[in-house]
Amino acid sequence: MTNTSVKTFILLWNGSDEGYDPDEFAEDVRLTARGYRVPGRWSFGQGHGDPQPGDRVFLHKTGAANGVVGSGQILSSEVVWAQHWADRTKFAPYIQVEWDLLLDPADRLPYEEMKKLLTEFKFPILGSGRAVYPPSDETLESAWAHHVSQLADQDGNPWLGGIAARARYRESGPCPLERHRVTAYNVASFTSVQAVKIEAELVDRFAAHLKALGRTVQGYRIQPEGGMLPLFVDIHDATTNHLYEAKASASREAVRMALGQLLDYRRGFDERPDISVLLPERPTEDLLKLLAENSVGCTYETASGAFERG
Repeated sequence: MTNTSVKTFILLWNGSDEGYDPDEFAEDVRLTARGYRVPGRWSFGQGHGDPQPGDRVFLHKTGAANGVVGSGQILSSEVVWAQHWADRTKFAPYIQVEWDLLLDPADRLPYEEMKKLLTEFKFPILGSGRAVYPPSDETLESAWAHHVSQLADQDGNPWLGGIAARARYRESGPCPLERHRVTAYNVASFTSVQAVKIEAELVDRFAAHLKALGRTVQGYRIQPEGGMLPLFVDIHDATTNHLYEAKASASREAVRMALGQLLDYRRGFDERPDISVLLPERPTEDLLKLLAENSVGCTYETASGAFERG
């Protein structure tokens, strides 16, 4: 049954390059097919409908090849007015979203099929941010899950979408090291595009450092027991079996978050790795003691660009 505390909205995309850069869209389709989630910003129309973190969204492409091409969740309750995506002289309301799946329009859930299934939903959909009320929200969710499951069977890809029925086919293991641009935590003080950028650049520099030492560097994808969506570690040194979780700050909040993530991620390895927090600067002695008490290391970047262990 659908969680009644979670609302569902349909977001509109006219298929234009201005609405979604084609290179970015293709990359997001590729990443979500591997199980990654990607953040983004999307226009939300005028009604707003009181969006809250965790609310469900579906991306409906209009025009040619119309139908649902994506799904995800809202990350923030804040509706921000910013420059309109098509007319730079105007402003429009936007929300922050996280896509768990984006499909090539050729693989869409067709609009005509939606109209047949959602008998209590009033078509057409005239504005982005249109609320989908019960029981239509559950019908749409079920139709999407069935559609994605068929695509996964067709392609032999168990990572396609967060469908619980597919999880039993997923095995944890190495994957390419690529920054998936996912907001890694929901702590308001440092959940931001800037934080994600800082972390990504820190991981890139550290990966280059390890490779210069002759290490084999990779990503690692973990399928939690009973979970729907996979977890992705920041960087795994396969040569020494050492796992690192990067943070954009050496604050107590960031270090505590990294500590919890590392202890969770380590459980997904058959041969448990050593684990360390990767930080842009040396943390306080108290935080170093906290990590040491939990057998967690700390690697940080110095002002000169070198990496040292705390």
